[in-house]
Amino acid sequence: MSERYVHLTPRLRAALSMLSGSHTVADIGCDHGRLSAALLQQNICESVIATDISEPSLSKAKQLLTYIGVSDRVSFRAGDGLNVLKPYECDAIAVLGMGGTLMTRMLDRCDIPINGAGCIVLQPMRAQADIRSCLYNNCYWIVDDRIIPERGRLYQIFRAEPNVTKQPIPESFPNDFFDVGYRSFAQRDPHLAELCRFQLAQHQKQLKTAAGTEGESKLAFRIDALNRILNQLTE
Repeated sequence: MSERYVHLTPRLRAALSMLSGSHTVADIGCDHGRLSAALLQQNICESVIATDISEPSLSKAKQLLTYIGVSDRVSFRAGDGLNVLKPYECDAIAVLGMGGTLMTRMLDRCDIPINGAGCIVLQPMRAQADIRSCLYNNCYWIVDDRIIPERGRLYQIFRAEPNVTKQPIPESFPNDFFDVGYRSFAQRDPHLAELCRFQLAQHQKQLKTAAGTEGESKLAFRIDALNRILNQLTE
């Protein structure tokens, strides 16, 4: 195995640990291939399906994985989302750095929950509530949920697994609120309060210009939910 180890950001390191124990991982939207490279270099899995909708990005991933000597364990595929996967050909999926709404559409297009994989690791850049709501309402259980500081921002990354019932939500967590994770709340993630305060400040600014609009009640709901969570965390 090559000794040219790739550098991982905190988000990629978190994803790597959540994928531990997998045999074949599909790295959807692999970009330059760093996660795929680390999965193989560190023997987190046996093989990787590296995909991207962008041919130039996929070409860069091929170059990196060839350079470090692991390309023989990779299937490279250009295509959109989970459409490039056959049912049951991987046991774990990673989708990092996309919007939560796009992630939701990917899952909605699957005839079988996440194409038969046992878990999916997600790191939405925005619209976190969309993908969290989708997971909850479609009986996915979030088994690990972390808030990762990186370059001045806080990122949410979580591992979900298909189930047959909806996941129980802590009684003290606000109903129908998915902007932050009820699992990270139950785990008392050390960065959850900071994330809540950041979102709270954003919503309070938006509320000033939303008076009398449809968005006013939605913002008021989110502000109340975040305050309730913060109160629970400081008790």
